[in-house]
Order: sequence, then C-alpha cells, then structure tokens
Amino acid sequence: MRIFRFLKNELLYAGLSKEEFLQVRESVGERNRRAVIAWSSIAGLFWFASLFIFYNVPEYDKGRIVFICSFIYSLIAFISAVFLIKRFRRLLFPTMYFLQLSVLLTGIALAVIQPDKRTATMIAVAMIVPTFFTDSTVASVFIEAIAVIVYIIVGKHYINPDVFSWGLETMLMFSVAGIISGHTINKARFERFVYADSAKKLADIEKKYNEELEKDVAAKTKKIVELHDKLIIGMATMVEGRDNSTGGHIRRTSTGVRILTETMRENGSLDLTDSFCEKIIKAAPMHDLGKIAVDDAILRKPGRFTAEEYEVMKTHAAEGARIVHDILADTDDTEFQSIAENVAHYHHERFDGSGYPDKLKGDAIPLEARLMAIADVYDALVSKRVYKENFSFEKANQIILEGMGTQFDPSLKKYYEEARPKLEEYYASIL
Repeated sequence: MRIFRFLKNELLYAGLSKEEFLQVRESVGERNRRAVIAWSSIAGLFWFASLFIFYNVPEYDKGRIVFICSFIYSLIAFISAVFLIKRFRRLLFPTMYFLQLSVLLTGIALAVIQPDKRTATMIAVAMIVPTFFTDSTVASVFIEAIAVIVYIIVGKHYINPDVFSWGLETMLMFSVAGIISGHTINKARFERFVYADSAKKLADIEKKYNEELEKDVAAKTKKIVELHDKLIIGMATMVEGRDNSTGGHIRRTSTGVRILTETMRENGSLDLTDSFCEKIIKAAPMHDLGKIAVDDAILRKPGRFTAEEYEVMKTHAAEGARIVHDILADTDDTEFQSIAENVAHYHHERFDGSGYPDKLKGDAIPLEARLMAIADVYDALVSKRVYKENFSFEKANQIILEGMGTQFDPSLKKYYEEARPKLEEYYASIL
C-alpha cells in the first residue's frame, strides 16, 4: 500500500500531497502556459524554416505538407496560450497535450515520408522536448505510449525494417529519458511553488499577527493613556475641590481652549497641527495643578487675598510646572510634556512682561500659555466667584479686548473675536 501510495503521489501529484498539488496547480499552470508559448514559438519557427530548407528537395514534396500542418498546429497552440487560456483556464491542459502530440506525430509523419535514421533520431528527440511543460507524469507516459504505438503500427508497413528497429529503440530510450527528466523538472517546479506559497502564507500569518499585536498594543496603550488622563483629571478636580472660587473651572477652561483652537484651525492663518490642538486641550486641565501646594487657609479664603497671600498664591504656577514635569517624566510624548509644562508654568504671564512667575514678554511666552491665558481669564470674568458676581458677556468681552497688547497677545485678537459667539453660546448653556 505504501509503495502504491508513493507511486500515485509521484506520478499524479509530482511527489506532493494532493492538497499541496491542487494548492499550487494554478500557479504552475501559469508557468506552463508561458512554456507553451515559448515551445510553440520555437516549433513553429522550426517548421516554417524547414519549408524553405527543403523547398527544392524533390523527395520532401510530401514533407512540405507535414511542415505546413505542423506550423499550423504550433500556431494554434501559440494563439490559445496567448489569448484564450487566460480567459478559459480549462484550455491549458488540452493545449499542452495537443502541442506535445503534434510534435510527436510530426516526427512520425516525416519518418514515414523519409524513412532513414536521421528522421528516426528526430522522432526520438521529439519524445523528450514536450515533457518540459506538462504537469502530470501520467499524462506524459500516456501520450508517449500513444506515439510509440502509432510508430509501431505505421512503421511496420511504411518504414524500412532496419530504420524501424533503430527508430523504435531510440524512441524508447529517449522516451524513458524524457519521462524521467520531465518528472524531475515538474517535481522541482511544484516544490518551488509550494515553498513560495508556504512562505507567502507564513508572511501573511506573520503580517496578520503583527497587525493584531499592534492593535492589541494600541488598545492597551489607549487604556493606559486614558487611565493616565483620568488620574490627571482626578488630581486637577481634587485641587479644584479645595478652591472655593473655581468650581467647574477646569472643565470650562478646557472647553474654552478647544473652541479657540478649533477657530484657529478653521481660520488657517496659523499653521497649527492637529497634534498641537489635541495636546493643548488635553493639557488645559493641568494648568492649576500647582495649587495643591498652596495652604488651605489661602486657597479656601472666602474673599480677596492680601498682598502676602497673593504672593503665596502666585507660586502655584512654577510649582504646577514642577508637578507636571514629575508626572510626565517617563512619557514618550515629549511634545505633550512640553505643552503641559508650559501651560501650567506660564498661563499667568502677560504679553507686556508684567505677569508671573518669570515676567516673560511677547512671543517669549509659549503659544499654548497665551491661549490658556485667554480661556482662563474669560472663565474668571463670566463665572461667579466668592469675591465677585459674574460679569455679562459684553463686559467680559470689553475687558478681554482692552487687555489685547498688554495682558494678552494682540495677534490672537481676531481668533478670539471669531470664537466669541461659540464661547458665549457654551457659557450660556451651563451658567
């Protein structure tokens, strides 16, 4: 049984399993189609050239008819391989076997017309050539067996006995050689395609695994980032809870920053990236984290600060930058770390240089801090505090515009004015 199974696999499936054979047969078929194109071209040119070589040879008058027929057979195989097989894949195998038989029968026909050892040898050589583009050893054995049988039947009647015996022996020898070499070539071809197909499948599996791994890592990273953000928001909310005057401040200022940055992106005058806009919105809740270091007696005072208390209160900017730096020290997102630190550190700086903690002036103040300053002050104006009632939108707008060039960056004036309707709409909905 094992020997039978081995022979079956060798002859029918090129030494492979049936599954592997069928899996790559289409790819090998395309390779064979190209081989048919090549061999039909070579055979056709050979028969066409023979017409002229033997044009004036009287004994080859009938041979010219064979050459013409053989040229037509090669042309049919060529046309089929080039134009028809791609559309009708089932024509591949009939075309291969048709070309193989036509070459063999041409040799036999020539042997009958010109029975000598030269033509007998040509028949034998023809036995080996077509095996290079068949995908089944059984088919080659069957076709060459037909050729041998036809040669025996025809040869006994029309070929000289000596030439017939020489031709039969040579045919059998070349037939065996052709079948063995064809099988070896075909087997190697199939194994190469199976290897290539397996490598491709392995690459696809690896690619899919990497994609799934990337998705998994991205999902887990997203969860970690979300947890990290929630912790930061939690800290900011905790700090806000200690401050009697700023309930809901971090949520409102974050929205204010978002409205301002979205307006600037829509305007397009400043080349703000999506990344910058996303990160300043994300950093906005961290701007007052430094208040965690301010004593409750000052932070929760139900009234205005004294000069000494105000000086203590101002330390929250630098302290906030230090806290943010420590929280984000191990982050890979250095852009976000820088934006968050700047927002916490410099949101109380003034454009004219009279702010705190470092008295930065003009463009020396980072853009994110200049934007945060507008959102921070606007919220303080329109919101109720323990030491004041909320201002009307008109009054708040007047104060903001008067501060352009002194407290705020005047280049941001037009963006603030474009964003003003959305800011008022938002605050009207929550106050």
